[in-house]
Amino acid sequence: MKYPLHTQSKPVSGIAAKKLLEAIDAGESVVNDRVLALAKRIAAHRRKAQKNG
Repeated sequence: MKYPLHTQSKPVSGIAAKKLLEAIDAGESVVNDRVLALAKRIAAHRRKAQKNG
């Protein structure tokens, strides 16, 4: 994926920061439903492309 040069990280605080730290300590990840759905669509597209050669 290509990202525009003007993207900036935003600070994480409160409950979101706590969830992120817990995920890092446990070796897990934090995603929302939209990101998970996008990843599934990309994987399905790649499987289909690989199957069709």
